[in-house]
Parts: sequence; C-alpha cells; structure tokens
Amino acid sequence: MNYYTEITDSWFTGILYGSIFHHSIGNIIKRGTFVMAHQVIVSLLCGLLLHNTAGSSQRWREGQAFTDVAILLSHPVTIEGQTETITVYKNANQSVQFYKALYVTSGGNQRLEFYHPVPEASVVLTSNYSTSLTLPGSEGIRAVSGIYTVRVSDTSHDTIITQEMRVIIQRRGAQYRPASTHFTVENAGNLSKSLLGVEPDDNNLRWRLDGHFYSATFADAQQAMALKTSGVFEGFEAGGYYQFNHAVVNVIVRNCSFTSWGDECSEECPKCFNGGMCSDRTGLCQCPPGVSGQHCEQVHGRNIFGQRGEYQCNENEHIPTCRGSQICYPDPFGCVCPAGYTGLDCTQGLFSSFNKVNPGQSTTITCITDVLDFSGWDMILSRSPNEADATGASGMYEIGGPSDGPGTSRPITVDDAQPTDVYFCLLRQTETNLLAWLDTSFSTYALPVSSAAPKVMSRNQTSVTISWKAWEHGIDFGDPPVIAYIPHIREAAYGDWIRGPYLPTTAQPHYSFGNLTTDTYYIFSVSAVRNGTGGVGPRGPAVILKTLCNAPSPPSDIQVEVTHTNLVNITWKPPAVTYCSTGITSYTIYYYVEGAPGDIESLAAAGGTTTWILVGGPTPGIGYVFSVSSTTDLESNTSLSAHVNISATPFVITQDYFVLVGASVIGGCLIVIAILTSAAVVILGYLKGRRNNNEDKNVDDASYDAVQDELYEQTEAVEMHYTVTPKTRARDSVSSEEYDYVS
Repeated sequence: MNYYTEITDSWFTGILYGSIFHHSIGNIIKRGTFVMAHQVIVSLLCGLLLHNTAGSSQRWREGQAFTDVAILLSHPVTIEGQTETITVYKNANQSVQFYKALYVTSGGNQRLEFYHPVPEASVVLTSNYSTSLTLPGSEGIRAVSGIYTVRVSDTSHDTIITQEMRVIIQRRGAQYRPASTHFTVENAGNLSKSLLGVEPDDNNLRWRLDGHFYSATFADAQQAMALKTSGVFEGFEAGGYYQFNHAVVNVIVRNCSFTSWGDECSEECPKCFNGGMCSDRTGLCQCPPGVSGQHCEQVHGRNIFGQRGEYQCNENEHIPTCRGSQICYPDPFGCVCPAGYTGLDCTQGLFSSFNKVNPGQSTTITCITDVLDFSGWDMILSRSPNEADATGASGMYEIGGPSDGPGTSRPITVDDAQPTDVYFCLLRQTETNLLAWLDTSFSTYALPVSSAAPKVMSRNQTSVTISWKAWEHGIDFGDPPVIAYIPHIREAAYGDWIRGPYLPTTAQPHYSFGNLTTDTYYIFSVSAVRNGTGGVGPRGPAVILKTLCNAPSPPSDIQVEVTHTNLVNITWKPPAVTYCSTGITSYTIYYYVEGAPGDIESLAAAGGTTTWILVGGPTPGIGYVFSVSSTTDLESNTSLSAHVNISATPFVITQDYFVLVGASVIGGCLIVIAILTSAAVVILGYLKGRRNNNEDKNVDDASYDAVQDELYEQTEAVEMHYTVTPKTRARDSVSSEEYDYVS
C-alpha cells in the first residue's frame, strides 16, 4: 500500500501551527523583550510539539477516507479460458485506475514494474459507487493471471489522497501453491516456506522480492524483506520463473504490532472481535467479510462483506455467490476468503447441520468441511468465530488428520440450547492460526403462544370454568404443531401460578377450576404445547375475575303504606352484615295479589343505597302482599311479607271539584284587586293634600314681599315729612325690629 502524501507535509503543518501558537502567546509576553531569534525558536519548539499530532491526524484522516473501499475478485485462482472480474466498491468522491505488473529487461537486468496498462481487451465499467475491470478469458491465461495494482483516489479533501492495493490472480495447477495470496505480519521473520507452498528442505528454489532476484537462501530473502514495509514475495523453481508456475504472495508488514498503532506505535489498539484487525494507521478495527461493527461484533454470515456489511456477492452480476471469490480491504488487512471458506481458491469451506429442538433441550450440531488435506487442522464448535469458546458444548476437538478425507463431519453436542445461542464451526490451522469460520445459523423452535385471553364460561362461590380459542398457525405466535393446552391459575393478590392438567387438542377447549375461595380474585391463563420435549409454551394473555360471594341476608323491617292517591310507599332496613366485598348492589321488590302467590311480579331493582320506593298502578279494592330481597353477587331470599289493601274509592279529581277550585281562585283574585284599589285611593288623597300645602306656602311668600314693599314706601314718606336725614336701605335688608318700629 502506498499513500501519495509526503510525511514532510505534516512537519510543515506542525511549523505552521507553531507559528500561529507563537503569535497567540506573543501578546501575552511583554512586547519588544525578545528579538527575532526568540520568534524562530518558539516557532520551532511549537512545531516540534505539534508535529506528531498533525501527522497522526492527517494519516488518520487518510485512512478514514477509504473505509468504504472493498474489492471483490471473482476468482483468486484462474484456469485457461476463464474470464475474471475485479470490482472495486467505493464512494462517489473516489475514482479508480487499474494497472498490471510486468517484467521489463533493461541493460541485461530484469525488474518488476507494477504500473503498466491492463490488457487492451479488458473492459472497465464505472459508476458512482463501483468500478469493475473485466479480463476476458479468450485472451489466454497468461494475459489474465498476474499481479494487479488498484489505485483509488479520493477528492473529498483539500488535497487528493491516493491509496494502492495489490490483487493477485494465481494459475490453477501451479507447482507451488501458497496457503493464501496475502499475509499481514509484524515482521518478515514470521514468514515460512510452508506458507509459500514449498517444503522446508527444498533447496532448489529461487526467490524474488518486488522483482529483485535472490539466488541465495530463503533467509536472505527474509532479511531483504525486513528492510521493506510491504512487497510481493515470489518463490519458484530454478529456471521455471517465466512459466508463472510459482507461489506469489503479497506480504504486508505492519508499522506496529497487532496491538498498537500510531506514528510511534504508542497508542493501544481496541479489542477487535471475530477475526478483526486493528489498523496501524487509524487505530480502527478492520472487520473480515461477514462481520461489521465498531469492534467487529456484528456477524452477518456468508455473501456479506464491507466494513458496515453493506455489500453482497449476489448483487454482482459476475459473482452470484461469494464461494470461490476473494475480498480485499485496504492495508494492513489485505485479501481474504469470504466468511465460511478457506484455501487458496476460497472454495474449500465449512458447512453445518443441526437438529432443531425446543428451547432448553440438548441437540447436535454437525460441522462439515470439504478441505482436502487436514494436516495440522482441527474442527471446533465455538460461541465466537474469533476464539474457541466451548461453553455448553462437548466433543469438539481435532478432526484426526488427512485420512478423514473430503466431506469430514463432526457431530457436536450442545446442552440446554436456547433461541439466543449463536454457534460457529471453525476450521483452524494451528501452526498459522488461520481461521475459516461459519455461522451455523443454529436455531430452536419458537414455542407457541395464544394471542387471545381465555373467556369465562361460568362461575360460583368456589369454582370457575374458562374456555379458550384454539391456537392457529399464521395468526398466533410460534411453530406448529400444537398438540395440547395447559390452563393456569393464580390468586391475584399473592401466590404462585398453579399448572392445570395436560389437555390434548382432541378434548374440548375448556376447564373448570374448583375448591376456590369465596369472594376472591383469580388470574387465569392458558399455555399451548407443541410437539417434542420442552414444548410447553409461555402463558398467553390472562383474564382476571372474582369468585362469587355467598348470598346476603334479606332486608328487615319492611313497611308498606298507601297514599291518598293509592300509591304504595315501601321502606326497609338493609341487612346488618353482607359478607361480600362488593356490598349490597341492589334491591328487588316482589308483590302478588293476596290469595294468588303463584302470580308474583317484580319491580326494577333499586340502587344499593336506596331504602324506599313508591309503587304505582295497583288495582283499587284489592289487597297485595309485598316483599324485598337484597343482592351482592347473588340475591338473598325475600324478606318477611307485608300486606296492604288498596282503597276501592281512591281520591279522584272530578269536574265539580275543578269548578270549585276555579271559583275560589277567582274570588281570591277579586279580593286582592279591591284591597289594591283602596290602597290606591288613600295614596292619591295623601298626595293631593301635600300639593295644596305647597300652594298655600307660595301665596304667603308673595304677600310677605308685597307688605315689605309697602312698609318701605311708608317709611320714606315719614322721613320726608319729618325732614329726617334720608337712609338708604335695601328692601330685603329691613330687619323685623325695624319693621315693628315703623309700624
């Protein structure tokens, strides 16, 4: 894998961040104190501090950009005349280019060049989310097989980020067949000759690393590999290189161990389950095909791949199933077989069968493999595809060696099988710890559950009879066949469920519970039972109801009176004790004509708090017998009887009575009118007297004014006669004393 982004970019970014940081703190430190050298030193120091962070962030972003990238290779091993397809899944911001590696001779030396155009007959089809390269088989096996480079360019960031991935198409029938076309190791020392498909003591071998020839030992090639990050490793027989009859392996050497990541490998990797691998660039889990999730915890099974489980083999027109294909993810993961398959051509796989049982029962899961050579392999049934977890299983050890041959199977017992259990068949090669695993799709039957609550057919003080609807497949939950039902009862306030008898479906769907407590609430439910041990399903919906109370005592002290209009007024006293949680809910009045007790009639029940009632409509001149009963859940006996005779001549309103009453009303009205008339006369007389008094007062006032004027004139005349000094007075200012004197 190559990333076309230089490491110096992150160093420059660190210097830039350092300058910005220096500018920020420059205003805090006293201005003018430091010279230019100070500025340079601070910038360099800040750059050193931020260099690792900027570089790690950039590489993390680059790794994140290719999370959606996945390659689906139709066949990692091809045959003459077979067309192969390389399909790259990507996002809309990414483009893809294909190259083929060729050997070029220059100056008498050969070198491997990875970036030659693909064969002219190849067809490239692209869309927003995938690009495919088709290699026609008609061009011959030499044109189809080989080493291909897939370059994916991402334009979603400020700069174009490019990643390369190697895809190898091996020839079938090659003399040397590696265990896989891709290996990810911590260092080249983890490689062995057996991985390359050769015998450890075979010294007639030659080695190439990225096309460079090594005629010495395998150890020399390993040493050269240790100096590289990744490369294509080839092992071939002397003189047979150009027949492409050798092992070709893409070796990916991690920058860090499998448990660390980052520039300095100082970051701890998260736990990646189910065969997941921590990326040494991003610290994120890369999940194998058939698995997804942040920690590769979600298992999807065969024909599913992609880091989010978003791709399927059967959606590709060239590859209807994942069997025989190969799936590649960005380094350090590389290319692997789909879930459930192993081998160089990814056609040898795992299969399983199991006996489906009811939950909680023992069953047998059989793991089957078609791997041809079992040397160093063992068969495991586990609760995890990532490691052996034999909890609840037994008989799950070595197959026994290659003598078992293809189609070898191992039955493995699982105790207490539950619907939530997940089991995997693992085919493990102990020397290299390679895993091929298969989700067994293990399941149990779903126990039946009725969807409707039972109904009450009848009840009394000590028993209840319920009925239920028959379980129906497709409407009610669970798996058929249902062979029986079991009714259940529990006291509502407290107590445990009590299981009733086993009732086959051939019996009537009802049952009576007896010996119950009076006036007590109970809960009733029914379980459906399917065939097989442990087939009793959960209790279905329930119904709650109360057993009946004993009948109460009748009312006492019944009294019957006849009104003047021949209505019958009946009164009574409630029972002293009711012995029922409901209390008295109603009363019922019974009556019959005296002498004819067989013809009893009843009135509508009165409310439980009522102690009297008016009864109308009895026949005049006939005697009646009345009695009253009280009701809780049950009705009491009737009270002691009360007798009453209805008057033969009841008071009736006749026409004469109506005339008399009308005349009385009219007379009364006339009297009221006379009284009102007399009062009006008196009031009018009083008002008239008041008016006359007012008129007299007005006359006196006018006379007084005239007399005053006359006296004034006389006074002036006397004064003139006696030649008295004149006095000027206002007419209205003459006092009474002056008036008397003048007079």
